Amino acid sequence: MNKNLKNHYQHVIIYDLLTKFNFKNIFEIPKITKISLNIGFKHANIEKKKLINLIVLIKLITNQQPIVTKSKKNNIFLKIKKNSIIGCKITLRKNNINIFLEKLLIFILPNMKQININSTNNNILNFQINNILDYFELTTEFLKFNKIPPIDINIHTNTKNYNEFYNLLNCFYIFKK
Repeated sequence: MNKNLKNHYQHVIIYDLLTKFNFKNIFEIPKITKISLNIGFKHANIEKKKLINLIVLIKLITNQQPIVTKSKKNNIFLKIKKNSIIGCKITLRKNNINIFLEKLLIFILPNMKQININSTNNNILNFQINNILDYFELTTEFLKFNKIPPIDINIHTNTKNYNEFYNLLNCFYIFKK
């Protein structure tokens, strides 16, 4: 399953981008450099057992161990103390990008009714997955992952302008014309 997306990138997307843009060097061809996933949990000091579910969730989706994030300062309004655990994050690179993107393109994006995409930068795409139970790894454990906050996903590319960025993500079928 992993080789499908990699072969599609090497044999179709690269040539498609080469015909649209005149690159002088092969290293100028746009590609996805990393994907960051982040789950924040504001009630972490009240419900400690949910933190274990968050860590297991990220590990099941990405097959990588997540990093636990801690608060840097006190927040009286959210009742968070300094150095208390507030969520977890993970960064995917190289081969893990293809595995996660393939799951995202096949199982998650077709089932999403509305995608809120925030692209403030020319080379970063930000969006959220609200219904996490679309992953087939999580359907058997419905009760554990029932009330999980949304996952923030950041897709980083090495594009130089918005036109390259849009065409690269359109080739991966993330944007639809």
